[in-house]
Amino acid sequence: MLRAFFNYGLVAAVVGMMAYRLNESPWRWAFIALVFAGALTVAGIFWIRRYVNALNKASDEQGSKP
Repeated sequence: MLRAFFNYGLVAAVVGMMAYRLNESPWRWAFIALVFAGALTVAGIFWIRRYVNALNKASDEQGSKP
């Protein structure tokens, strides 16, 4: 799964470089928006993953108490 995130980051970097090179194109802001949306998606996935792990940890601790 981590490898998929690295590939996703690589694609986002390429799209960002394309946006940087499109000086007068109307597509420049669309590419920049894609980069930010991708970064927010990855951040959201990591936040959800951390939240679910915290819930599982709390559940395990509550279940192990006598």
